[in-house]
Amino acid sequence: MKRIAVLLYKAHKFTGIIISAFFLMWFVTGVILIYHPYPKLSESKYNSMKETLPSSLPDLSYIQERVEGEPRSIRIREFQGQTLMDVRTEKGKYQLTTDTLNDIKPIDFKCVEKVASQWVDAPVIKVDTLHKRRQWVLYSRYDRELPIYKFHFDDKDKTQLFVSGRTADVQQLTTSKTRFWAYIGAIPHKLYIPAIRKDVDTWKAAIITGASICLAAALTGFIYGLYIFIRRRKVKGEWGNPYRKRWQRIHFAFGLIFGVFLIWWAISGIFSMSRVPQWIIRTEAPFTFDKTRLWGKNLLPTDTYRLSFNTLRETYPQLKEITLARFADIPVYIIIEGENERYIDASSDQVKTLHIPQETIEEGFRKMYGEKTPVKVSVLNEYDNYYVNLRRTYTLPVYKVEVDNNDKELYYISPEDGYIKYLNKNKKADKWLFSAIHYLNLPWLISRPWLWTICIWVLCAGCGVVCLSGVVLGIKSLRKRK
Repeated sequence: MKRIAVLLYKAHKFTGIIISAFFLMWFVTGVILIYHPYPKLSESKYNSMKETLPSSLPDLSYIQERVEGEPRSIRIREFQGQTLMDVRTEKGKYQLTTDTLNDIKPIDFKCVEKVASQWVDAPVIKVDTLHKRRQWVLYSRYDRELPIYKFHFDDKDKTQLFVSGRTADVQQLTTSKTRFWAYIGAIPHKLYIPAIRKDVDTWKAAIITGASICLAAALTGFIYGLYIFIRRRKVKGEWGNPYRKRWQRIHFAFGLIFGVFLIWWAISGIFSMSRVPQWIIRTEAPFTFDKTRLWGKNLLPTDTYRLSFNTLRETYPQLKEITLARFADIPVYIIIEGENERYIDASSDQVKTLHIPQETIEEGFRKMYGEKTPVKVSVLNEYDNYYVNLRRTYTLPVYKVEVDNNDKELYYISPEDGYIKYLNKNKKADKWLFSAIHYLNLPWLISRPWLWTICIWVLCAGCGVVCLSGVVLGIKSLRKRK
């Protein structure tokens, strides 16, 4: 046993020296990240800046006549003072305008400049042209928007605006304040460093490697600490801290108390970037759910969309965009009105918000799984373990669908917008190994924000002390070797 204890001590000391500062950074930046997330363009701001559609709009037959084939997608919007209709059929993609006397206005730098000036009322200091992803526009989805123009404004917030040169859509907006908090919070915590984040595989590998070393340090330290704590009891007949020096005593005491949480957070860090292996929990179904299995592919026939666009425009004077969709046999308009997104049932000539009936859900699951597979559909009016998030933004009520098959598949479906959250045995385990631990994402805690705040601060502070004392001891150990 002594030999094992020596190995544990050496492993803990070695990994601790390597990783303790990194682990400490995770806890400090994690607390900052709770209150100051990585800059993200506000959806409400993005919607509010869209141009309003004119009072008179074409009907669907007008669109149908100008394209070949049955429409698979239709989007109507206003841009550069023109009403544009983006249509896709099996024959190809079309961009139409109601202004038949003039061509569709091109998207050039002058257009991009105009968009930028509408977003920020301040002089432009300079404009950078980005041909590859940089800080603030790191995600792979930005690749299709390149080149991206980065506008620097001379305002009190030092605003930076990123606009796609291909579509003239605004991609990101940052200020000196949001950039400051990101640099000391989200960027180090999530390793949102361009050299690492621009390649997803490299980024995932970096986080998994760091979290794995953290796990090794926390696990070996906790086991070794328990061993010497119990051994002291056996040898001296008393419980107590075996160390005399201050930093060793602090590290030992806090490590025994918070070691389990250090282990938990290291595990959750690993599973933030990786799935639960199939050799641990095997599932037959795909990891993700294709929503077209339930709602159907493409659009319904255009004659089923009975609600007139002009009636919609009269009801919503700030109507800015209309996208046709379907939820099973229900034709739907997804609209942008003011700064809000709304889902409208288009099956009649009366404007009414979407509500997907339970019968539609039940019929859809019978088609997917057949009559022999037991499926239970119920209405969930409060959050449960698998339908909850930290900011409590999930809509309620939702349909909870439990499928009694080998994968124990579970669905949460919103009747208001058709949102589907899908889980199976593997994904349920991932919830407990990641978000439940990493964010304390538990309904009984999240429903009590004050208690959640106390818990997260106490745990982060306690674990931070373990890491800080580890940094100090590591520095002392390295100095001795010199």
